Amino acid sequence: METLENSTQIKEDKIKKKLLSVSVVKKNYRVDTEKILQDALYPKFGERYLNYRKKYENYLKDNKHEYLPDFPLSVILELVNRCDLECTMCYQGYRNDTTKFTLQPKDLEKLFDEFKENKLDALLLSTSEPLLYKNFPEVLKLAEKAKIMDQFLFTNGTLLNEKNALKILESSLTRLFISLDSATEKTYDKVRIPVNKKKLNTNRLEKVEENVKNFIKIRNSMGKKLPLVRTSFVALETNVHEVDMFIEKWINIVDTVEIQRENSIELYDKLLNEKYKNKNLILSKYNCNEPWGQVAIHADGEVGPCCNTVGRNIPIGNVLKKSLKEIWHGDKMKKIREGFINNKPNPVCQLCLENEKFHI
Repeated sequence: METLENSTQIKEDKIKKKLLSVSVVKKNYRVDTEKILQDALYPKFGERYLNYRKKYENYLKDNKHEYLPDFPLSVILELVNRCDLECTMCYQGYRNDTTKFTLQPKDLEKLFDEFKENKLDALLLSTSEPLLYKNFPEVLKLAEKAKIMDQFLFTNGTLLNEKNALKILESSLTRLFISLDSATEKTYDKVRIPVNKKKLNTNRLEKVEENVKNFIKIRNSMGKKLPLVRTSFVALETNVHEVDMFIEKWINIVDTVEIQRENSIELYDKLLNEKYKNKNLILSKYNCNEPWGQVAIHADGEVGPCCNTVGRNIPIGNVLKKSLKEIWHGDKMKKIREGFINNKPNPVCQLCLENEKFHI
């Protein structure tokens, strides 16, 4: 007779097996996104666009770190460190739980002038919720004026109403990525928790899904293929049973559906408690390509060396005090790169790599 303990263990084993079956990033395509982007951007930017895609592919494969661009290939930009959700897999210590910071228009103008001067290839509006930024449409105009080719917007979709949809469709945005992480209302309320708890159990997922579908409908009615639209799902113990349902739900509606593995949120507790100090190296090889391709600029102007929020713990400069190009070639960034070249990463990078969920 099966005991309660055995039943629980079997269930846990099934969940873990399902989580491990999810590749680091599993992309499901309805269309050829590269072709759509090239068809739209090559006539506009010519060889510059083709060079961007080559540089990006080489950056991903360059494990020997033989090439360092004169300026980041892509920049992740946080406009305001606030979100209207407190998702279970998203650490709030730099966001809703801390002092509010907002990049001011004059600072953004200066930053985008530098982007234009250095021909920034890609901009990712991300980290917190970009649509909460008061002057968001002006940011889209700055990106177009700076002639940034590939422009990403990462959003939770709650504010993707018709007004914002039209602003986005009037811009030169190339990719719209919406994080949903669930296929049912019940799971959505468990994973994507609203800051305003009164909104729980109010059919929030249904409303967000309608926002996405309406965006696609408006885009198609305008005869446009850009921005490409992706819905994404971070696989957790609480939602992994809905992975297949999520793909089936969206694959014939949006352009791509992406399933990702969870990053370890426990890592932030270790960072806060400085548990990374005086640690011995436990991996035989530490490698990360991020410091050779992109940086993250946060709402207080601080620059991190990677896309991961962990990078907040090793700031390499502040764009309110120095140019991004100076920071990119500065001593702090050089030291981070040297750490990987010599297989002696700084303690924060070391801890990040050692604590990747499921040893990805």
